[in-house]
Amino acid sequence: MWCNEPAGHGSATGYFAPQLWLSLVAFAYTAAMSEFRWWRALQLAWQQGGRGLQPYPRLEFERIFQQTGTSGLLVLVAVNRLKFLNDQRGWAAGDALIRCIERALRQHLPRGTNLTRWSGDEFLLFVPTSSFEDINRILSGLQRQLASPFPDQPAFLFGLSHLNETQPFQEALNEADHALYLDKGEGAISAQRLGEERGLFNLSYQLVQMDSPEDIVTKGLHLVRCLLRFEAAAFAQVSEGHLVNQRLDHDPAVTFPDGVLDGRIRLSPLAQRAVQDHRTVVTLDAPNDPAASGIWDRLQGKSGMVTPVEVGGQAIGILWTMQITAYRAVPVRAQHLLELAAMRLAHVLELRQTVQAVRQTLEGGLLGLGVALEARDLESYGHTQRVVDASVQLGRALGLSSSALDDLRQGAYLHDIGKLSIPDRILLKPGRLDPDEWQVMQSHAATGASIAAHIPQLSPGALNVIRAHHERWDGAGYPSGLSGAEIPLLARIFAVCDVYDALTSKRVYKPAWTAQQAQEEIAQQAGKQFDPEVVQAFLTLVDGVRTAADDEHQGHTAQASEPKT
Repeated sequence: MWCNEPAGHGSATGYFAPQLWLSLVAFAYTAAMSEFRWWRALQLAWQQGGRGLQPYPRLEFERIFQQTGTSGLLVLVAVNRLKFLNDQRGWAAGDALIRCIERALRQHLPRGTNLTRWSGDEFLLFVPTSSFEDINRILSGLQRQLASPFPDQPAFLFGLSHLNETQPFQEALNEADHALYLDKGEGAISAQRLGEERGLFNLSYQLVQMDSPEDIVTKGLHLVRCLLRFEAAAFAQVSEGHLVNQRLDHDPAVTFPDGVLDGRIRLSPLAQRAVQDHRTVVTLDAPNDPAASGIWDRLQGKSGMVTPVEVGGQAIGILWTMQITAYRAVPVRAQHLLELAAMRLAHVLELRQTVQAVRQTLEGGLLGLGVALEARDLESYGHTQRVVDASVQLGRALGLSSSALDDLRQGAYLHDIGKLSIPDRILLKPGRLDPDEWQVMQSHAATGASIAAHIPQLSPGALNVIRAHHERWDGAGYPSGLSGAEIPLLARIFAVCDVYDALTSKRVYKPAWTAQQAQEEIAQQAGKQFDPEVVQAFLTLVDGVRTAADDEHQGHTAQASEPKT
């Protein structure tokens, strides 16, 4: 049973005094007395133990080590959940646990061990001339034997590091601190861990909402860095032993030279190890770690970790986090979270690759069908691919989403599928069509939409392109006589590109127009045949739109460059 709080401790009289300075004095007195009680109890207990273990103030501890320069072990011991214990059961319970841990250490650690209070719930020990394995075995045994106020959790946690005259004290302390974090391992489900779990869920949720790999890397990287609380994080693709296309996210308070990660950067031994071993690799002291080169040198990082991003067992990239301004421990939870983030990132990238492969397969089939249609219609070679490219280019300029661009692309491939139902005597007639023939020809738009509707997974947006690309802004088009904004936007976009390519292509019934002539005609039809806003956007980018003449010139150039046999 835990002791009750002694009478008179923590008197709140000073806190309710009207003068602010009395409140401050009372607070300082309470804190000082609490520290004095802790320290005095520790001194008395150590003196009574007769083992020669000496407690020192923190500054004295460092001074003694610097004077002696003795090699040994640095041990960082943390009282497990001390703040929670003090809050729930009072400081007396916390002091009792500290004394219990102290007695156990005094009874089992070698003579000559020095100790200092290092922080609110930690104290630091220097154990000279002892083996790492022996001290680790002693402390691990105490963890199992010592009674703890928390079921299934040790009363204390510890971390060990080697310390000698050639190793900076701060470096050894950082290694001990890291080992302490590793000892905590999974631990209890703390508020911090719950926050990390919620952060990881939020990361996963937001990643799957992103459409493009660009968003996944850029926005996902920022989420990862903020979740793990590092000053910098980056994702880079791995190509032939080098890092390429690096994306960096960093704390605004930390600045880097422009282009610091541009170009190809050779994989550091640290990153090579992560890729080869398929695991996260940590560096606690990058400036003195030979494996931490490359990006670590460029960014002058001090601590951090690297983990591979793998698809199908192969590393397609690496994800790394870095601390720039100060050394820090890298707890095992942070390593696990980085690995989970890399898995989520890899999963989404793999999914996007799969979708892209399916899309390319579908587009290959649609392009093949479009080419067959243009061959039957005696349209110029390459018409289908040209109008697809021009439509997507125009759609991007108008700010269409990636899904809308997919719909536009699919509809453009199949825009004339309805001509399969048009007899050759009408479709291939070199002269003007009579009214009856023209009525049959006009049916191809509605018929094409009906045919395409039987193609699995073809979107409504694509069907709108097929059905409505002959509608006119003034309502004089077909098949439904739609006008203005009644015409689906994707069909309005495609109509401009389709007519422009038809005008600049040679047909059996007309010669090819020049690009200038076609542009003037498109401009004149704004507000009549075409949406004025779409025309305006088209004319700003038309110089980059490929025509049949461009394809013919390219073909002649390629033919001329072929070797004679």
